[in-house]
Amino acid sequence: MALTQSEKNVVAEVLRRTADTLVMVAAAEIPLGPAPTLIAPRVVEEISLAIGRSLGVLGKDTAASKTARQKRPRKGNPKLAKALKQANARFRKKNGDLRSGATQAKIMSYAHKLRRGM
Repeated sequence: MALTQSEKNVVAEVLRRTADTLVMVAAAEIPLGPAPTLIAPRVVEEISLAIGRSLGVLGKDTAASKTARQKRPRKGNPKLAKALKQANARFRKKNGDLRSGATQAKIMSYAHKLRRGM
């Protein structure tokens, strides 16, 4: 069943509306208070994705791409970067291995201590 992208979009919209109707009718019948209206959009999305995947209309990675979020770039701390270089130099050997008794937690604690002193 090879569908074009526009046909897939139409089928996906029909699935979404069907799932929305099913969930809202069920939520109205069950006296759970305002909670179903908060949960319903997520349930509708999951139901429509599951039905779409079972029919072969949607790919397996559709849910992953929907929930993936981009991380906002953050400004680095130059003092902490310098302190980490110094701490790594102290706790690591020339080949990059950790010295005996050293852990990443100790490296970070020492780096924060150095940063406070800068």
